[in-house]
Amino acid sequence: MNAFAGQHVLSLNQYGRADLELLFDTADEVGRELAKGDVRRDLDGKILMSAFFDKSTRTRLAHETAMLRLGGTVSGFADAEVTRASGSTQESSDDVFRMLALYGDVIVTRHPVTGEPARVSESMDNALVINAGDGTGEHPTQALVDLYTMRQRFGSIDGLTIALVNDLRMRCTRSLLRGLRRYDCTVRCVAARGMHMDPVLRAEVEGAGRTITFHDDLVGLLPELDVVYSSPTVAAELPEDAVPRPAAGELPLSRELLEAAGKDSLTVMHPLPRKEELPVDVDDTPYNGYFQQAANGITVRMALLRLMLGEPDAGRSAA
Repeated sequence: MNAFAGQHVLSLNQYGRADLELLFDTADEVGRELAKGDVRRDLDGKILMSAFFDKSTRTRLAHETAMLRLGGTVSGFADAEVTRASGSTQESSDDVFRMLALYGDVIVTRHPVTGEPARVSESMDNALVINAGDGTGEHPTQALVDLYTMRQRFGSIDGLTIALVNDLRMRCTRSLLRGLRRYDCTVRCVAARGMHMDPVLRAEVEGAGRTITFHDDLVGLLPELDVVYSSPTVAAELPEDAVPRPAAGELPLSRELLEAAGKDSLTVMHPLPRKEELPVDVDDTPYNGYFQQAANGITVRMALLRLMLGEPDAGRSAA
């Protein structure tokens, strides 16, 4: 069954393991098409509306590129200030999204208000909504990309030992944890000061039978890790920040550190943008998995749009 067909994408909580595997199998199929230069243009005539009330580079461009490669078209805005969605003549959020739904088939939106994509989706009956990041809530398509990259890199997510480091409150981390609970993997956490995981989220993940352990020493963990997932250290935009966010996290993932303590197969992942927490000297090493992540952002979103807007059984041939 295709759980994505005709459905909004708001949270990783919507999907079970079989749903994720269907998406990843479809992404494998898309990847083969891209490699051959022969992509099925399933979405000819479909329109994607970008509605970005917050800044974005990879997320917005990857969704738009995905739609274009599938034969669809793109409209919308990357800055609410140039529309009636902001400024002195600002109209209501409900009216903005009502118009977007009239003009397109799927709306990809990033919004500073947690829960806003889910709220506006409740009144949508002629367009689908993709949550591209809502405040401190979730970033589901980023997590889908992250999980797919791990699967692609190692062949399976089952059996991996994964460390989440730096700010464990970030929306990309929240969504990733909700996806990882569907797999038989081990999760370690090393939080930066004052940036610990939401206890409600921890209880939710552990309630699914996945144990999360918390540590103070990343160096001591490195020899057992398959994946280090570092979160951004950009401006927090979180009201509960009681201490300044260290620009380099608690410990930069330097090339020297990785070579001294990490396994040869260790993969460093990061949703980007980065600062000092992930030095550029890792870029040309085998540890670099974050550029593969960025490239997969298009492949996975092509698969997602195909499953959402294409035929109900799209992707079954890839399973």
